[in-house]
Amino acid sequence: MGNTLPVVSVIVPVYKVERQLDRCVTSIVNQSYRNLEIILVDDGSPDQCPRKCDEWADRDDRITVIHQRNGGLSAARNAGLEIISGDYVAFVDSDDYVEPDYIRLMFEAMQANDAEVAICSIHQEDDQATASADNRAIVDQVATLSGRSCLARLGGDTVADYVTAWNKLYAARLWKTVRFPAGKLHEDEYTTYRILAECDTVALVPELLYHYVQNAGSIMHTTYSVRNLDRIEAWIQRLRFYRQRGYTELYALTFDLIRWDLPHAVKGLDWNVPIVHRRLGEIFAGLRPFSPSVASHLGGPKPVFIYLMLCVCPFRFSRIWYSR
Repeated sequence: MGNTLPVVSVIVPVYKVERQLDRCVTSIVNQSYRNLEIILVDDGSPDQCPRKCDEWADRDDRITVIHQRNGGLSAARNAGLEIISGDYVAFVDSDDYVEPDYIRLMFEAMQANDAEVAICSIHQEDDQATASADNRAIVDQVATLSGRSCLARLGGDTVADYVTAWNKLYAARLWKTVRFPAGKLHEDEYTTYRILAECDTVALVPELLYHYVQNAGSIMHTTYSVRNLDRIEAWIQRLRFYRQRGYTELYALTFDLIRWDLPHAVKGLDWNVPIVHRRLGEIFAGLRPFSPSVASHLGGPKPVFIYLMLCVCPFRFSRIWYSR
């Protein structure tokens, strides 16, 4: 493939991954789709990553390096988005890696189906390269969905495939007004739904092209902290977004996520600690005012009751209801 094809910008946030970085970047520079702009964002990494990034830039003229003060994953991705020149954009986390046809197969699926986003299947593994028993293709062959139909999959067993920023190729224009939330955990929960909502067509690719490496010390394996409340905030913002759009069929799915996580927040945190109490107050405020329209689409009297109580007296209700 020559340079007549569109440029694809690949953004790689880099922080404390000196052991994994070469594997990640090697998998990107060796893509069968060659017309790439590779942006390595050194997010103030305190190890050898800054030097490694510069060495990679010296070896491959498609690589640009940004060095910045540590601001977190969102800040690193946003820094990359500010300088992309490609018509398409993809994200690869630096402790992960991708198959040689990662970009090519998603690009071809987008072209063949006039899609704005492509999503590939995920190969999950641990840091010893042991594959997860849950690995599976999201489709048997290339297929399409509307963006709105994809939103209906942002829950349950399919959530990882559809909510993550990586394992996707995007038309770059979708990111003109969307950025990741600075300083938040679960940053993809805040953003992906806003991208998918703008898509007429999303292409689904069966091949397991993205290697998601779950490290023992990752966010997924830590105890519940006040920062985990970010995902509840993200879901409340998503519910408000759907209400503005009139996506009534998505209200119950989104509220179920909130209902699922509140018991973890009650049992995992001391709600009397000022920082926890203040954060919860900010989050619960996003549910108000109570909306009869939302309530009428929550799927039954129990979720309607919970929604009402969370709007009226969230602290007292949650402590009683979820401590049982």
